[in-house]
Amino acid sequence: MIRNSIVSKLWLTIAGLVIVVLGLLSMYLEQMVDTYLYQVQAAAFQKRADYIAATLRQGDQPETLTVARKLAEEAGATLYVLGTPEQDPVGRDVWNHLTVDDRARLLAGEDVIPGSRTFLQDVPRFQGHPNHLWIVAPLVRQGNTSSMVVLTQPLEPSQEAMRQIRHSIFYAGGLAIMMTTGFAFVISKNLSRPLVQMNEVAERMVRGDFRGKVRVVTRDEVGRLGITLNKLAHDLEENIKALSKEKEQLSSILASMADGVVSADLAGRVLLANPPARRWLRSMSMAEEGRPLEDRLPKDLLDVEEKVIETKEVQVREVVGQGRTVAVTMAPLYEPGSQVLRGVVAVLRDITEELNIDRMRRDFVANVSHELRTPLSMLQGYSEALLDDFIDDPEQRRELAQIILEETLRMRRLVNDLLDLAQLESGQFVMNRRPVDLRPLVQKIWRKFSALAQERHLRFDLDVQVDRSVIVDADADRLEQVLTNLIDNAFRHTQPPGGVTIRFGVSEDAARIAVEDEGAGIPPEDMPYIWERFYKVDKARTRHKGGTGLGLAIARNIVLQHDGDITVESRLGKGTTFTVLLPLSKAG
Repeated sequence: MIRNSIVSKLWLTIAGLVIVVLGLLSMYLEQMVDTYLYQVQAAAFQKRADYIAATLRQGDQPETLTVARKLAEEAGATLYVLGTPEQDPVGRDVWNHLTVDDRARLLAGEDVIPGSRTFLQDVPRFQGHPNHLWIVAPLVRQGNTSSMVVLTQPLEPSQEAMRQIRHSIFYAGGLAIMMTTGFAFVISKNLSRPLVQMNEVAERMVRGDFRGKVRVVTRDEVGRLGITLNKLAHDLEENIKALSKEKEQLSSILASMADGVVSADLAGRVLLANPPARRWLRSMSMAEEGRPLEDRLPKDLLDVEEKVIETKEVQVREVVGQGRTVAVTMAPLYEPGSQVLRGVVAVLRDITEELNIDRMRRDFVANVSHELRTPLSMLQGYSEALLDDFIDDPEQRRELAQIILEETLRMRRLVNDLLDLAQLESGQFVMNRRPVDLRPLVQKIWRKFSALAQERHLRFDLDVQVDRSVIVDADADRLEQVLTNLIDNAFRHTQPPGGVTIRFGVSEDAARIAVEDEGAGIPPEDMPYIWERFYKVDKARTRHKGGTGLGLAIARNIVLQHDGDITVESRLGKGTTFTVLLPLSKAG
């Protein structure tokens, strides 16, 4: 915990530095004071030694020696009078312990103060004087040697003073360390407080919270750093808000697009996909691998990606799957500011309906041309025959004129049906909706077609399953047109002695009118297309049945305009049932 705290680190650093400095300073002061006391004692002791040596040089009387000893005792010293090294063995030992420089100084008449405080401790006569101050003074010079006086004085007084001084230094050092460490803690706390605040603000920024601010109280480097960090937090918050807003807008745009948008890396892993693109990825991967995947491009798109990576150009392909056709436009993606390819982005657009509309347009032109070409050819041929007086028989001429009239009426019906269908699909068809009782309407239509059924030797039944009024908001004429088309289709596709049945009833909140026939039925592969214009189950387009191929398309659009629905059920070789469902009037 301590090593992770800047306050503790700074405080321990300052305290440690102060302790080391004060320790070194204390050692230096102790050494300096000790040396000074030693030098002071040595100087005083040297004066006393000079005085004693001068006294001894005055004569060799016992009184002189006694006076010298008293002088030494007054100084707390011990006096030793030695002869020359040639005469006195002890003097020889002392002479041998002196250095060459010390001997020269003695011969020159100067005192010698050995630097060692254990001087002559290995000489038996002088043992018992450890930690003493020693002075060797010359008496009488004889050739290259001299008789000597050795004085030794204990250093205990100066050592006692040194101990007191050392204690004072230690006490002062301890007090200084305590005060310094306290001040260091306060200083480190003050210096580290803005750094701790900056760290907290930075940690909050990492978590996405940019509301924290550093409280700036100074204008030094730390204060300027706090101001910069506050500005950085504010700018980051604004930038992230802007980026989030752009991301939300981009997500909303991608989510609302009908086209699929998918981005993938160079390995084919999906990085981004909007909902339509995910549906396509699941559908295509399900068809290829038998399981829905969204994280990788399917094989068809991988082939396009390989081509984009190879050419570094936009590729446009059409991919067919699950009965749908998708136009794929794939472009390369580069690293910002470079030409390094990092992936691809593709737009998936379902063009199935466009292709169907284009096919229907072509089929419409072909169907209209087919439906008009034959009657126009007949009109042209019969008209030319009449004009050329090719037929003289009035009965034949009347027959040709009748054919021309029927074909003209047929083309008129075709044109009228096309106009009605165009108006219905564009919403311009006028509906005079009002409350209508369906029960008498259905009975009226049944009576109208009963005679035609007898002529064609068909059974025509009416099954009314309600005995009350059934009111709907509808255009009676248009509903009659719907039922007429359905019954006419049923008659044309039913061969004698088959039959057609109208069933009328009520189901929950809707009226139900079913037209059942016992015809050949509709093949299952033709069921999705029966509502298209000009579509005929009869692939040979035989004309003996007289249909234009627009009746079911018109009927379905009229029912849808009434907020209803029309369904079909058919069994091949058994017959077909068309059911019209119309919502009941709320007022009824």
